[in-house]
Order: sequence, then C-alpha cells, then structure tokens
Amino acid sequence: MLKAFTLWLRETPFSLAIATHDWVIPAVQSVHIVTIAVLIGSVLVIDLRLLGLIERRQAVGALMDHYLPVVAVSMVVLFVTGAVLIAGEPTRALFRITFYLKMALILAVLALTWALSRFARTPVALAGGARAQALVKSGAVLSMLLWVAVIFAGRWIGYTEGWPGAPQ
Repeated sequence: MLKAFTLWLRETPFSLAIATHDWVIPAVQSVHIVTIAVLIGSVLVIDLRLLGLIERRQAVGALMDHYLPVVAVSMVVLFVTGAVLIAGEPTRALFRITFYLKMALILAVLALTWALSRFARTPVALAGGARAQALVKSGAVLSMLLWVAVIFAGRWIGYTEGWPGAPQ
C-alpha cells in the first residue's frame, strides 16, 4: 500500500512541479533547517530554564507562555516543509526506517514537552520540592537528548538505504 501511494504521489502535478524545478527542494530544505534552529533554540531556552541555568528571575510559566507558541508555529512550518520534501521525493524518506524513528522521536519529545509544560505549572512543582524539581530537571535533560536524537535521525535519513523492495 505504501509503495502504491508513493508511486501515485510522485506522479501528481504537485510532486512533478517540485521535482522538475531544481531550486524547490534546496529552498524548502533551507526553510526546514532554519525552522529547526528556531525550534531547537526555543526548546533549549525552556529546558535550560527548567534546569535553573538561565532566566532564574522569570517565572517558568511566563517563559513557557512566550516560547511554546514559537515551538507550535515551528512544528507547523516543519510539518508543511517536510510534506513538501516528501512530495518532491516520496521514496527518499518513506522507505527508510530512520524516517519513522525520527517521527517517533518527535512524537515522544512533543508529548514530554507538553507534560513538562503542564507539570511545571502545578502547585507541587511551583512549591519547589526536591522530588518535583528532580522530575522537572530530568524531563528537561531528556527533552534536550531527544531533540538531539531527532536531529541525528533527520540527517541520517539521507544516508540510509531504503528497505528491500522499495521503489527507486
């Protein structure tokens, strides 16, 4: 079914337009990469604040209110640019296990970010107990590690082979 979908997709006018204009893929990849930088920068500020390493005077909730919308908009841009990249070269990513690893890591880290943003605003977390602080800090470290793994998986897609039987 996936094979049939990708074969259909690469014959659509949208996919053909992307594939036949040499500048589209590099331009979209550039937007994708710059957006990754914005996303990672925003997440890094949140995680470093949760670790207590920066912006200690600013309330965690206020900092999250400022940066989480940037994360959300970045994710929308990344979804759109990623979809365009896949439409332009459907067999490049969809038949590589690293693509699905990247998607799973993104879902995991977004769920973690959501959970941290909710927990960090609870009375338990705001009271600053040792257990709550350890949980928040562990979550921040895990978040940073997961985002690094997402970046590695994303770069790795281009260097792995498609699975057996994948269309060329």
